[in-house]
Amino acid sequence: MSAVTPETFGPFLLLDRINVGGMAEVFRGKAQGVAGFERLVALKRILPSVSQDPDFIEMFVDEAKIAVQLQHANIAQTYDLGEVAGQYYIAMEYVSGVDVKTLWSRARQRKRLLPIPMSLHIVQKMCEGLDFAHRKADETGRKIGLVHRDVSPHNVLCSFDGEIKVIDFGIAKVQNKVSKTQAGALKGKFGYMSPEQVRGLEPDHRVDVFACGIVLYELLVGRRMFRGNSEFSILEKVRNVDFVPPTEINTQLDPDLAAIIMKALAKDKEDRWEWASDMAKAIQDHAYATGQLFQRADLVRYLSTHFAEEKEAERERLQRYRQLSVPGTQAESSPSPPQPAAPAAPAETAPAAFRLPEVARERVDATWTQTRSREPKPPSEAPRVTVSALKPPVAQRPRLPIWAAMLLGALGVVAVLGVGSAIWLGQKASALEVQVRPNHADIYVDDRYLGSGEVSIEGLSQGSHILRVEAEGRETLVKTIELRPGQSRVEVLELPPAAGAPPPPKTESPP
Repeated sequence: MSAVTPETFGPFLLLDRINVGGMAEVFRGKAQGVAGFERLVALKRILPSVSQDPDFIEMFVDEAKIAVQLQHANIAQTYDLGEVAGQYYIAMEYVSGVDVKTLWSRARQRKRLLPIPMSLHIVQKMCEGLDFAHRKADETGRKIGLVHRDVSPHNVLCSFDGEIKVIDFGIAKVQNKVSKTQAGALKGKFGYMSPEQVRGLEPDHRVDVFACGIVLYELLVGRRMFRGNSEFSILEKVRNVDFVPPTEINTQLDPDLAAIIMKALAKDKEDRWEWASDMAKAIQDHAYATGQLFQRADLVRYLSTHFAEEKEAERERLQRYRQLSVPGTQAESSPSPPQPAAPAAPAETAPAAFRLPEVARERVDATWTQTRSREPKPPSEAPRVTVSALKPPVAQRPRLPIWAAMLLGALGVVAVLGVGSAIWLGQKASALEVQVRPNHADIYVDDRYLGSGEVSIEGLSQGSHILRVEAEGRETLVKTIELRPGQSRVEVLELPPAAGAPPPPKTESPP
């Protein structure tokens, strides 16, 4: 990412540049409207060097026409297509987070694999978003035949809010597209292509299913699936679907999960999952059957643990951007002179039966505003108190001796304290602190991922909880923790090396 000086571009303020390629550049931008409305966007703008190329302009417009139709929770939304001074742009949803490639690389730097439940969750959501795109129909009900063709970890974002978003349908293929791609042209990243793409055959939605299988493979084994010394050698391996089975690299991988991957990676597309939703359902069923459930909050917790600096930098950046405004908008205009205060509206009259006396109402108002003057009222406005009748005196009951009254009072206090203590202890939550060595070990409580190394959990209910700690190359520890009401418990654990465990994945840059 390269920073640039904020500049005005049509209705947007371009804040900084996220990425630049051979034909377009992507900015963080901000759009502003009336009454303080503002929206942060990712703005893709054509570079001046290709802005006069009619073929590229047509392809760029086609991209926007495709993407604007895709309204799904797992697809980054496209807002607008426009042109400013001869430069076309697409305004898209800005996702504050990291891409899956960065997520995977950070784990490799720590010589770790991503937690299996998290990898399953990410690919399941990818499949759900892609399936929506594959089945998308036009206004007449006819499927448009959309294929992404560039599914890879780079094009899947994990937001700090725990959302999974597929991005960049820029080279998507549609059956009735206006601008046609050249026959046999390779588009996309070579290491995530399908064999039919390399052979120059007509692709359908199952090339995206193949790519999802590659992504899941790499997340679960910690290395690239197709590797070679050159692009040509990689393409040859893709053409022949030549790769090492995942269970030979990660010997602890569940065979049923490996079968899901291998079905997605079938050489013949007829043998793959028919739809991305079929693969998503298989992943979800496996997660439920094996107790490897993962939720949005778990992803938020993982990113907060392993990307704390990035998250804080993003927070500071967004806070700084809020102070900038597009020239000429209402947000930048000088503050208007103070207007004379409007006369206070008369208080709404309540029914007589519920009307507060003036002195009481004034006291209530003062507790809220803390600014109301408390000037004394004239005697004529003072509230009048009248007594309509006097109640007859109540006959007095015989009194107990002093010693008996004191004894009964003491017994009552003891009873109240006893009941109150029992209720308080029964409702007070417990706390658990877990410290694990090695400090990269993943910690789960009741099958929920909580972090690595050292975590502190408050608000746990009393009773039994299942603590599971696991790390690559170490024995997995499962322990039942009994918590009493209000108890704060500390567990210090060390995982012994696993017998015959495979060595951790090497830290090497993908080709």
